Formats: sequence, structure tokens, C-alpha cells
Amino acid sequence: MRTFAQIVMQLPCRLCLAALLAGGACGGGQTHGTPFDPRWVDDHGAAMARFQASFRSARVPLCVDVAVGVIGKKALVGVPLDGGARWTFEHALHGRPAVAGSVVVSAGGGEVFALDARTGKLLWSRPSGGRVRGAGDDGVTTVVSLLPTTGYGSLILAIKHDGSVVRQLEDVEGIGTPAVVGDIVFFPWKGRFLSVYDMLSGDEEARVVFPAGVSRAFALGGAIFAGGTALTRIDDRADGTVALPLPLGGLPGNPAWIRPGTDWVMREAETIDKVRLYARPLAAGPAGIEGGRFVATELRIALGLDASTGVLVWVHAHDADFLGGAAYHGGFALCDASGAVTFLDGGSGGVVGRVSLGEAVDACVVQTDALTRPRVPGDGSLVEQIERALQPREGEVVPVQQVLRRELARIEGARVTP
Repeated sequence: MRTFAQIVMQLPCRLCLAALLAGGACGGGQTHGTPFDPRWVDDHGAAMARFQASFRSARVPLCVDVAVGVIGKKALVGVPLDGGARWTFEHALHGRPAVAGSVVVSAGGGEVFALDARTGKLLWSRPSGGRVRGAGDDGVTTVVSLLPTTGYGSLILAIKHDGSVVRQLEDVEGIGTPAVVGDIVFFPWKGRFLSVYDMLSGDEEARVVFPAGVSRAFALGGAIFAGGTALTRIDDRADGTVALPLPLGGLPGNPAWIRPGTDWVMREAETIDKVRLYARPLAAGPAGIEGGRFVATELRIALGLDASTGVLVWVHAHDADFLGGAAYHGGFALCDASGAVTFLDGGSGGVVGRVSLGEAVDACVVQTDALTRPRVPGDGSLVEQIERALQPREGEVVPVQQVLRRELARIEGARVTP
């Protein structure tokens, strides 16, 4: 596997030349440049390598474990997943909130605002007609990417938890979901660049191209990740990029692992929310998926899959559609339309426990980082789990059931084949 800097260094020269002629480049950045400058000069990874070496000692704080639900056009409800009181916050909402670090960020009613993710307490609000694409937060500073009212370009706000503004940037490019650690912000932009930006000086310290695309950067497990269809850990110890295999040769709806960080997300859950993949990349050591498992949700059914092969390992049949979720150490926290968050054991699919948002929700965002739960066995054999998932419900059509019938036939055929 390649390191983060090598992603760029190993690109064919003809690609670098083509990008350079187009106003970009394929190298690792420029020293003290202007952020999002199209006149970027390739330095073959030197600036990024220097940054990675200096970033080695940086402390990336863990995020709050929380589920946040959207109720109609004017209320958010949250519950800490590691214990704590449920909270509600009423405010006009343009779209779905972003949950990052220790905050919940949303917009509506002509302003953008941030809440303490654990308590729902208002931290700050500012007049804004923009809509939230995504946010990064390190427990001190929140960096928000907004889609302006013009419908194109980007507005970036960097705001301390006390409400003081550190930076405000505007650009014609589409800037995705950022991550922040101290004075450093990781900005994905234009679908393929990741810029390392110094908030104090206003300089771009380094830049790198992701050939497969990048629109989202985030903190997890004390590390920073960035990517699009795959994820790369941003440090000089990373052994490469991790992606998920095609589950079961392909599932209805083609569920995605990483939602584009340039999206403005509607208040109500969409098909992309109900048909999703969830996995937790390793924050240390060789690139990989923690526990060797990932999950595909298909409406009310969750499939546990092998992270190396995409083979079915377990099935969980639920009583409501899943709207959101996240992978935690040893399992998966999945939030459904009734407002329940169910913890599933990653190895067996067994139900570890539940918490509730208290009422039905229109959408749900889940963030997990330090969360752990005890391991539990699964509920019956894989055949029994599939059979439960195939039980009909009046008026219900779940396309993945056809895939499960095929899997059931394969398993039963293998039993009788000499």
C-alpha cells in the first residue's frame, strides 16, 4: 500500500503535466501559498511531507458520542450514547445538522448556530443565509462550510466556542466538509484537492491531489481522515488507503460508505440515508477496517459483512427503517425512524442495547468515537437470521430480500452438496 504522500508521488508524469496545464498540479503542495489558488506550483510532495512530520505530535481530541434527530422544520433532539440526559433545541432548520467533535451545527431562520453536542446548549449563533454542508471541530474551534444563498461557491466560518470569529473565507470553489486541529484546517475542495490551511497566518501550508476524489475530512480515533469513495489517514505513518469491497456482489440501491461532503443535506431522510454502508477505519497501524466488519443498511434490514471479501456474516431484521448510524469500537450504532438507537455487535449482529431520542424523527445523525459496548452472541444461526428478515410485512417491499433469498439458497445448497 502507498503512504499519503506517495498517492501523489506515484502518479504518472503525463497526468501531472495535464493537471498543471489545466491550472492545477499533482504534487504535495506549495509553501505559504494562497488557499484555493489555481496557480498552484507542484513541489512533488515536499511541503506535505514536512507537514506530516510536524503533525505527528499533534493531539486530535476524541469526538462526543451522540445521536441527533430532526423533528419537522424547527426542532433538534439529541441523546449522548455513553449516558446522559436527552435534550431538545427549537430553531428554524434549513437542512440537516452537521455533528462534529463536540458540537452540532445547523442553520435556519437567517442564522447559523452551534450547540454543545452533549447538552444541547447554544454555544453561538451568527446571521447567515447559507446552508450547512459540513463542519469540523476540535473542542475549541468550529469550522463550518456553508453553501451561500447564491447557490454556488463556498462560505467558510471559523468560530471559537465562545462565539469569537477566527476567520471568514469566501471562494467560488465547492469546499467540502473540513477537519480542524488547533490552528490547522484540512479543506477538501473542487472534488480532488486537500489543502492544509493555517488559520492564524491565513496561509496554505501544503496541498495534495486525491486521484479518486476527496470531499470530506474528519477526526476519528485521534486521527484525521480524508477521502471520497475511500479514506486515507493523514499522517506519515499511514500505510495506505482503505476502501470497502462490493457487498455480496452488489446490493439494491448501490449503498455508499461516505456521503459527499459538498452536499447540502435535506431535513428529511432520503434513500441514500436508508441504504448506506457503515465502517470504522483503523486510526493506527496498517490501513484497514476495525474488527474486519462493515454494515449495509437496506431500509429495516442490516447486513453484517466481511470487510475483506464482502461476504455476508450476519443479518439483523428491525422494526423500523434505519435513517443513520456509525461504527464504534466492536459494533454499530444505528438510528431508526422511531427515534431508537440500536447497538449491534460487529462480530455477531447481536443486539447489545438501545437508547432513545424519545420520539419519531425525520432524519438522524450519529457520531461515535470513544464508545464501546460489551460483546454479545448473535440471535440464532445465519440461516435463522435470514429467514426472519424474509418474513413478509403487509405493504412492504424490501429489494434486498431477493439477495437474501439467493444467499439462503446458496447456504442450503452447500449443505446437501457432497
